[in-house]
Amino acid sequence: MSESGDSEYEIAPEEFEDADNFVDSPETTSNDNSTSVPTDTLKLTGAANNDLKDESTSATSDEVVSEKIDRLISDGLGQEPETMKAVDATPVGEVPDLPSYTDEELEEIKSQVISLKELGNSLYRSGHSYGAMAEYSKALELCRKQLDETRSVLHANRAACHVSCSEFKEAEEDCDSAIKLNSKYLKALLRRGQVREKLEKLAPALEDYKSVLELDPRNGPALEAARRLPREIEVQQEKMKEECVEKLKDLGNLVLKPFGLSTDNFKMVQNPETGGYNIQFDQNR
Repeated sequence: MSESGDSEYEIAPEEFEDADNFVDSPETTSNDNSTSVPTDTLKLTGAANNDLKDESTSATSDEVVSEKIDRLISDGLGQEPETMKAVDATPVGEVPDLPSYTDEELEEIKSQVISLKELGNSLYRSGHSYGAMAEYSKALELCRKQLDETRSVLHANRAACHVSCSEFKEAEEDCDSAIKLNSKYLKALLRRGQVREKLEKLAPALEDYKSVLELDPRNGPALEAARRLPREIEVQQEKMKEECVEKLKDLGNLVLKPFGLSTDNFKMVQNPETGGYNIQFDQNR
């Protein structure tokens, strides 16, 4: 799938901390700027309504999209109350083991999938992330293995919705699905790296950024992260090591307490010749 020419959106800083590092716009197939619903709290900056494009779909008519959006809003599906739960992610990279569509069926299914995806894109751009997720999920239910490229895009789009709702675990799962279907999907790799940073999975995030740079050596966000993360990973590992030692000390103190001892009675002394450590006991400590 070609990634050149795709524009990117960002969530406004007040909506998402450190949002300037996030690529967070579903891919679309048209420059349909005439259909909109009242903008919610989600704000898009950057390329405004220049939609991201994929090669496998065509535009849905304005009338169909408008009608479906009006129906969704009237039914409450386009709303995003705080108590609303995210749509469950389709298992990573999996589709039902069903027979392939016939050529005639495939054309009809493609048309339905395109319509649902364009509706999801319109809802997302209007700030209705949960409504968009619902449409992408419906489209995924229709897809079989003949539409793997489209499935990859749908998973990546749904991941963007999860990000806008701060649902980073679910976003990572959808990125996993997109990348499993298309291992060179640059935007999904970049988004997963950024999501993994939010989940404090710094080492896997760095690997994603390296994969991005293999595809696009001049990618700005990936270059910046590749320079920054190695030191952050060292700090994270040191912190984890200290926390592990403290937990071991707590466990040791629990065992030694009945004997009137604690881990303070034991001292690790390094042997300068071998570099190994010896444990020395000091009863007076």
